[in-house]
Amino acid sequence: MIGAGMVATAGVAAQAAPATENGSKPQQTIEKGYALSCTGQSGGVTVTVDLYQNSAFGSHASLSVETPHGEYGGGYGPLDTTLLSNGTIAAEIPVRKLDDTAEPAGDAVISGTYADAGQPKRVHEVIEDPADHYVITKGTNTQLETVTTVDVLGESVPLSCSTAFAFDLTVLRLTPGQD
Repeated sequence: MIGAGMVATAGVAAQAAPATENGSKPQQTIEKGYALSCTGQSGGVTVTVDLYQNSAFGSHASLSVETPHGEYGGGYGPLDTTLLSNGTIAAEIPVRKLDDTAEPAGDAVISGTYADAGQPKRVHEVIEDPADHYVITKGTNTQLETVTTVDVLGESVPLSCSTAFAFDLTVLRLTPGQD
């Protein structure tokens, strides 16, 4: 789940981007959305959930579950689905056993709430990725406070989100020398 919103959180020092050659124009997107990365444990069940909602690139959701009886997982994306809206977190992810059977194991239901946890922080980064392709990100990230739970495999697991932020970015992608 790496996207421009996630790139904006990296602690990499900005570099100067080279000037474009031959009049090439950067591709610009306005990206607004949310990123959550959460974990939790209850009743012998350990869960990791990642939710990413981006106005330009859709929503992505992934889930990993470890139990004494095996490992399970699921995910989707990009989809035109709302995961976070008006202070509410809501997602449903089909779950399968992660073995040679890939047997369906029901759905994981993620639910909760979020609120801003401070003022928006300015973001400005220049990243070369891959070589000679530059991504220039400007805008804001706002930390979020969350209360989130996932119901999966008959267990309700409270989640703690180490990454939880809203983003509002202008992202320029350019390849010098390309028309």
